[in-house]
Amino acid sequence: MDRVNLSYAALDMNRDLKFGPEVYGLGGGIFFLGYFLFEIPGAMLVERYGARLWLGRMLIAWGAAATLMGAIQGVAEFHVLRVLLGIAEAGFFPGIILYLSFWFPNADRGRAIGALAVGLPAANLLGAPLSSWILRHNWFDIAGWRWLFVLEGLPSVVAGVLTLLYLADGPAQASWLSRQELETLERVKASQRPMRTQNLAANLGRVDYVLPLLVLAWFLDNMGVYGFNLWLPSMLHRASGYSSATVVAISSLPFVGAAVAAAFVSLSTDRTGERRWHTAAPLITFGVGLAMSVTFSQNLWVSLGWLSLGALGLTSGTPGFWAIATALPGGSPSKRIALITSAGALGGFCGPYLMGYLRKRTDSFDAGLLWLAFAVTLAGGLVLIASRRSRAGG
Repeated sequence: MDRVNLSYAALDMNRDLKFGPEVYGLGGGIFFLGYFLFEIPGAMLVERYGARLWLGRMLIAWGAAATLMGAIQGVAEFHVLRVLLGIAEAGFFPGIILYLSFWFPNADRGRAIGALAVGLPAANLLGAPLSSWILRHNWFDIAGWRWLFVLEGLPSVVAGVLTLLYLADGPAQASWLSRQELETLERVKASQRPMRTQNLAANLGRVDYVLPLLVLAWFLDNMGVYGFNLWLPSMLHRASGYSSATVVAISSLPFVGAAVAAAFVSLSTDRTGERRWHTAAPLITFGVGLAMSVTFSQNLWVSLGWLSLGALGLTSGTPGFWAIATALPGGSPSKRIALITSAGALGGFCGPYLMGYLRKRTDSFDAGLLWLAFAVTLAGGLVLIASRRSRAGG
């Protein structure tokens, strides 16, 4: 929630602090520069020192940074805190992916990662009505958007403390897991062979191309996801002219289907064992929805309908993607995962910034949306190339 609340606060924050679209777009994206610089070291620390300590520390640090966003007074503070927020969170996502690989065999990993993938649309669904309510109140003569950062940042600090107290570093450290259950889990994980990457890259003739293709696909995917997430309320506000609180409530609509789709696809990819189309089809759906929303941009509700259709692919391809990526053989898993997520961090920077840049240059969101549509559709194509001739992706 404290990742997406910037898009809600921006409706009033930009007006109060006189932030233009480029300032906001850079602030939305610059988070990912700090994230990128510390992503690989952060993931390696999770692997070396354990999930409990480092995931807990990350939650506390980024919760504190997110809360301090409520005190910003100008551009410099906005950008500095966004960088610090990215540094605090660096390593969290690859750390979670690595942590899930300790517990779940590859055949069941899609559902596990699917629960994580549901988190982003669920945060929008739960956060939108809460944020709408907070924005309506100026307690103690403090603007609602400032309270939004404070009240939605503090829960991360609490979650970090609970993580330090209760999270087990892995199955071997879980006191509630019996010896027989632990041995069964390790036996099942050991029996699963790594992905046959020669099949994945047979059309290119080299195994080495598979990882770079996945890295590029994740970059393009994150470019679309965060460009869409951080600008959606602003797009709806401009198109509708509704109040900030009303726009925040409306902006949750695309995420209803997104949450359902993410849950459904994660179950389907594990049940069928198919990864290729379970990853590529959602990306292509996302791209088509963004492009068609531009075609019907003169009609708010038709355009929103296409955005909602596109949002079905927002995160539903994530389980299949990471089931493919975590099954690749060779090298350090934490480094490989962090390499991919670092590329995603750069995409997370480029998407929001590009939207802000094109919005200022063209006085429209259409050009930015078309670029995002192209990016995510290309990501789907890259996944198809990388996993060609592999029916199950693992």
